[in-house]
Amino acid sequence: MAWRSPHRCMKKKSLWSILFLAIAFFCLLSAILELLARTPWLENASPYRSVGNFDYQFEIKWFRLQDYVNQHGGVDIILLGSSLVNTGLDPDIVAQTYYQQSGVDARIFNFGADGMTVAPNALIARLLVERYHPALLVYVTEMREYIAGLGMEYETPFLDNPWLQYQMGNFNYPGWLVDHSAALQHYLPFRNWMSPDFSGTMPIYLRRYQITSASGYEPEQAVANNLDYPPSPKNPEDAQYYKDYGNYKIAPSRLDDLQAILNLNQAGTAIWVVEMPVDPSFYIFVGGTGVHQQFQQTIAALTTTHGGSFLPAEACNDIPIVGRANRWHLNYMGAPIFSKCLGNQLAILAGQKNSSFIIRNNPK
Repeated sequence: MAWRSPHRCMKKKSLWSILFLAIAFFCLLSAILELLARTPWLENASPYRSVGNFDYQFEIKWFRLQDYVNQHGGVDIILLGSSLVNTGLDPDIVAQTYYQQSGVDARIFNFGADGMTVAPNALIARLLVERYHPALLVYVTEMREYIAGLGMEYETPFLDNPWLQYQMGNFNYPGWLVDHSAALQHYLPFRNWMSPDFSGTMPIYLRRYQITSASGYEPEQAVANNLDYPPSPKNPEDAQYYKDYGNYKIAPSRLDDLQAILNLNQAGTAIWVVEMPVDPSFYIFVGGTGVHQQFQQTIAALTTTHGGSFLPAEACNDIPIVGRANRWHLNYMGAPIFSKCLGNQLAILAGQKNSSFIIRNNPK
């Protein structure tokens, strides 16, 4: 029978004891941090939260909307789209105008985020409808996002995020942990603190967080200075746009994405597709107004076929040049004009649909 040294046995027991104590300490520390992360004090001291996605503006909107719903008891209307929506629509002005025209006090939130074409927005729309059940989803769209391959540099890393995959129904432990841990959500905005560019990117994130209103609107201060002249392929600043948007064709896969948004009306949410009133000079890049009209006809036909409503850009295209940041984006002077117009058009739509677009006691 082999003889075992008592010192060797004691050493093994000591190692197991140390491992057990380390695990116990880690669990205790995690529990304490989790409790602290859920206190109102930390929420006020460090309200910044993240789910580990590279698109921090999407994350700002995601948590801003959570806070908005908690404060107001729900959300009735969500404005969804790209950066054009983010800087182009003030939901408070939309709501105020809608109230003036209809007497209905609607809770409206702006969920526009940079770089989002109709492809990732189809997923975002489903998540928002499933979680908040708004009465109306307003999808603000424009011609560029239906070009095949446009925005893939955003879409691919955006969809690869473990938390987002978990939201899509693809279970993974990192995604589950982020979704259930307030401590992780408060830590993740600072996760790249050792990165060389952290000192440059973090202030941008903090600034955008701070200037984004409680209802999701981020004003743009820039004013366009070149819209008095039509674009020209001889102009180096315009040449790339002619290359990117010339020979315009709508990708069938992007129409499928729009249809996925329209199909959400089966969940009880009405869908209103609104064309963004970009500067008319943009249509020169795609081949002229005839190409634009064909685009409108395609989108309008698909929208109405699937039970939605369509508002063309001409309905709200009285934006002055000083109200634009460039050919696509509105600035702080143009956004109120578009917002008032959309509020008026919303009142007209409500009358046509015989609906106030109000849902009380929304599920959180």
